Amino acid sequence: MEYKASIIILDYKKSKRVCENVKYLQNQNTAFPYEIIVVDNSCDISNADKLKCLDKYENVQLHINKTNVGYINGNNQGAKHAKGEYLLIVNPDIVMRDENTLQKLVDYMEANPETGILGPKQINDDDGSTAMTVRAFPKFFLQVARRTFLRKLPIIKNLVAHDEMQHLDYNKTQEVDWLQSSFWVIRKDLWDSFGGLNRDYFIFMSDPDMCFKTWKKGFKVIYYPDVKVYADGIRLSSGGFKAYFQKWTLRQHVKDSLKYVWNHLFARNPRTK
Repeated sequence: MEYKASIIILDYKKSKRVCENVKYLQNQNTAFPYEIIVVDNSCDISNADKLKCLDKYENVQLHINKTNVGYINGNNQGAKHAKGEYLLIVNPDIVMRDENTLQKLVDYMEANPETGILGPKQINDDDGSTAMTVRAFPKFFLQVARRTFLRKLPIIKNLVAHDEMQHLDYNKTQEVDWLQSSFWVIRKDLWDSFGGLNRDYFIFMSDPDMCFKTWKKGFKVIYYPDVKVYADGIRLSSGGFKAYFQKWTLRQHVKDSLKYVWNHLFARNPRTK
């Protein structure tokens, strides 16, 4: 069967939320067929057993990995099985409660061929706040500064605020540097032209890397708040300076950030051409 959209969900010990997400996805009101590809990186028998709730759906593929291959390889693995014209990269905690979500996203991509990557507004479950999913292209110093006392210094405080896009109007459709890949719509042919997410990274920084290359290739990255999805609000990279010594994920974030700096050391911002 030919699909218009392929939804890739990379799970890591969030089987209950994934099953909830897929249930909502089955209720999506679309004028086209779509498929759901779930890749489980949990390496946990209990989590894998709970994902058996997906076996009843004909449009769902389930792939259980014996080892945790990481965020990058896990999503690339899912994309290799995808047959859709559009890929949706969706974190396991994201739920699409509006039955028109998928149709609206694809409609936007169809009407705007210059858009390479599209991201909706994300609402945090716990307090109903808007998740800050938009960022300026990374600067390593500011990534370090925001986790230390340096972010309180007058000039640096303003730089960090701009880097985090704290001034952004999250109710406005607009072009942005990059969107966190917790929820992306991306053209499959564009994805394939890059060979998927950059394997130089393990978990983090593949999203600004791909958005950078998307702009460089002549496509736009668009934040689209007319569509809303819902997230649990838990970020793997959260934490300050002390957390660096306590959380493996935060140390990996720093490693991946350094790789990003190296990969783009002499590159100009593609939006300033």
